[in-house]
Amino acid sequence: MAFGNTISVGGTVEGDLIVAGQSVEIGGTVERDLIAAGQAIEIGGTIEDDARIAGQALLLSQGALVDDDLIAAGYSLENETESAVGGTLLYAGYQALLSGSVDEDFSGAVNALELGGEVSGDVDADVDGEGGGPAPPTFAPAPQVEIPTVDPGLTLTDSARVGGDLTYESGAEAQVSPEAQIEGEVVREERPATQEEEEPASPMVDAVLDNLRSLVALVVVGLLLVWIAPNWIRRLADTVRARPLPTLGWGVVGFLVFLALAIAILLVTVLLAVIFGLLTLGSLVLLTISLGVVAETVMFLAFFISTSYLAQIVVSFLAGSLLLGRALPNRAAGRVLPLVIGLILYVLLRFVSVLGPIVSLVVVLFGLGALFSWIGTKLRHSLAQLPPAG
Repeated sequence: MAFGNTISVGGTVEGDLIVAGQSVEIGGTVERDLIAAGQAIEIGGTIEDDARIAGQALLLSQGALVDDDLIAAGYSLENETESAVGGTLLYAGYQALLSGSVDEDFSGAVNALELGGEVSGDVDADVDGEGGGPAPPTFAPAPQVEIPTVDPGLTLTDSARVGGDLTYESGAEAQVSPEAQIEGEVVREERPATQEEEEPASPMVDAVLDNLRSLVALVVVGLLLVWIAPNWIRRLADTVRARPLPTLGWGVVGFLVFLALAIAILLVTVLLAVIFGLLTLGSLVLLTISLGVVAETVMFLAFFISTSYLAQIVVSFLAGSLLLGRALPNRAAGRVLPLVIGLILYVLLRFVSVLGPIVSLVVVLFGLGALFSWIGTKLRHSLAQLPPAG
C-alpha cells in the first residue's frame, strides 16, 4: 500500500498494489492486481492481472499493458496508441478517448466517446451526449495528466476497429467514419425524449455506478458526522484500534442483540394483541400494534444507520488516520483527509469480487462493536452515579 500527494511506482511489485493520492504514476510492473484512486492516475508499465482505478484524469500511456480486465470510473479516460488491455474494459464517467487496443469487450456509460483504436470483441455503450454539449469544466488544482477534448456523442474515427457488434444507446446518431471497420452488426437503441428508468445495459456498469453512489453518500454522511461529533467518531475509532479483538466480539454480540430485540418486539406485540383481542379490548389491540410497529421501525432504522453508514465511517476514518500516520504524519490528526482516504480505500476493496463481502462484514462488525462498547461504557457510568438503594 502507498498513500500520499504524489506517488510514483517503478520496478516490480510482487503481489497486489493499493495506492491513493493526488497524482499516481505506475511505471513499473505489478505482478497481481492494481487498485488506485486519485485526481490523476497514469499507467505506463505492466499490470499482470486486473486494474481498478478511479479519478478525474485516467491515462494508459504508450506501452502500458493491463493483462486482464480494466475497471475504471472518473471524469476522463484515455488509452493511447500502443497501449493494451488484455481483457474487458469497463468504464463509467464523463468522456473516453480510446486509441489503444482492447482484447475482449468494451462496455461504458459516458457523455462523450471517441473510438480510434481496436476492440477485438463487442462494444456496448450508453452515450448521453448529443452534440453541441457544454464545454468541459476546469479543475483546480489541475490534474498532472492532461485531459483530452472529446466531442459529445459517439465517434468512430478512420482507425477504429471493432471485432464484434457495436451496440449503443444514444439520442443522436453515431459519427462513424467510412474507414472504420466493424465486423459485426451496428445496433442503435434510440433514447426517447422522456425515458423511464430501465435495466442497465451491463451489470458491471451498474455495479461501478452503485459503488460511486455509495462512496458519495458515505463521504457526505461522514463529513456531516465529523463536523457535528468529531470527538465521538474519533473515540469510536480509538476503541477499534486499542482493542480490536474485543471490539470484533462486541460487534457479533451487537448483531445478535439487534436480531433478538426485533424478534422479541414482534412476539410481544403479537402476544399482547391476541390477549387484548380475547378480552375484547379493541382500543388496546390497536395501541399495541401501533407501538409494536413504531418500535420495529426504530430498531430497523438504528440497525440500518449503524451498519450502512456509521460502521463504515468509523473504520474508514481509523484506516485513513493510520495510513496517513505513516505517509503524512502531520495530516493524520485532521478530520476530512483521513475520512476521505479511508472511504475511497474501503469502497475499492468492497468492489473486489471475493474480498469485498469479507471486508464489508468485518467493517460492519468492528463498527457495531465500537458502538456497543461505547453504549456499555455509558450505561456503566450511569449506573455508578445512581444513589445506593435504601
